[in-house]
Amino acid sequence: NGYWINRKNWFLGGFLTKGGAYPDPVIRLFKKGKGKLPEVSVHEQVEIDGRVGNLKNDLLHMADPNFSRYLQRANRYTSLTAKKFKAKKVGKGIVQIITYMLIKPIITFIDIYFRHAGFKDGFRGFVWALFSSAHHFWAYSKYLTDKD
Repeated sequence: NGYWINRKNWFLGGFLTKGGAYPDPVIRLFKKGKGKLPEVSVHEQVEIDGRVGNLKNDLLHMADPNFSRYLQRANRYTSLTAKKFKAKKVGKGIVQIITYMLIKPIITFIDIYFRHAGFKDGFRGFVWALFSSAHHFWAYSKYLTDKD
């Protein structure tokens, strides 16, 4: 009733092949009436009623033709994450500050760059790991400084 397609992500002038960025499976083809989108703002995944197959060719994902566009999207995503923190009433104490601004970024960088071999993507992989790990720091900073 639907198909997984491995998404190949374009970043800084080339495709990422490591760092957990490939394969990046998504469901993009499904029979009418068999798929349902959940109500989430970012990284939504179609829920399929029934069996799901796999397509062998990649979907070329050219979301960010340049770094400025990537930063704009990252800014939007971190704002959405900050809103989620607010809705969940995430704490603002020292434990949460250390967790979101130090521990989570370090763990994310190590996971992407070393565990998932992001280093094999060279400079592109380093920047991907660095900015992916900065997401927690950036989003929590927005949450802490929100005046609403």
